Amino acid sequence: MNAPAPDVTEHANRRSGGRLGRKALRGAPVMSFPTLVRKIPVYQMVPDEAVELIHEESLSILEEVGCEFRDDEAIAIWKAAGADVSETRVRSASTAPC
Repeated sequence: MNAPAPDVTEHANRRSGGRLGRKALRGAPVMSFPTLVRKIPVYQMVPDEAVELIHEESLSILEEVGCEFRDDEAIAIWKAAGADVSETRVRSASTAPC
């Protein structure tokens, strides 16, 4: 007459998706790659004295020539910090080395 109803666990075993499937994927181990190790030595391309000279000269340029800013908010921040502001040209205030 009537066929017996299929077992609920039978139906669950046949499916691979759904909430349990996604949960199983999230819990799966993640394959990782070995960390890249560089065996190249660090080179000092420019001596420390030259780096200091470049830094001092760049500060001099910012004080004498300045930099153009077209953003009103940036100009206001520079002005509040004490920079010499002329329209969109900002020159940094001279600072003595610490």
